[in-house]
Amino acid sequence: MGLTVRSMPSSLPYDLVVNDEVRVTLRVAFPSMRRHRVSVAGKTYQYRYRTWHFNFHHHGKLKERYTDFFACLAIDPRHPSREDTFIIPWEEVTGKTFSLHGGRRRYGGRYATLRNSWRLIAHSAKRTSTLRRVA
Repeated sequence: MGLTVRSMPSSLPYDLVVNDEVRVTLRVAFPSMRRHRVSVAGKTYQYRYRTWHFNFHHHGKLKERYTDFFACLAIDPRHPSREDTFIIPWEEVTGKTFSLHGGRRRYGGRYATLRNSWRLIAHSAKRTSTLRRVA
């Protein structure tokens, strides 16, 4: 993509800096099993499915902007074909966490359009770099 990426020390709240301007925080999750119970017409059905949980908050609070993008990597060592990546801009975050539930159908929730959207980081990095040179 023609970008410069530097890793940051663990003392900072973000993990990478792209083009000396755009902060990216990595969130990596492995699947866990979740139980879900549904009652229909007086009958109870219980399901178990894989889920990946990503935290955006620090100590239960999401108040001060500390990154520009989250790169959420859902890793599945047993089934690499099920792995997924979401590039989520800070402005798109609507809660403290993101849960990606595995099922028969592909995830189609709030962040579905951000699947593999690395272009957002590239676009932001090029835009800020251009503005910085002009100013």
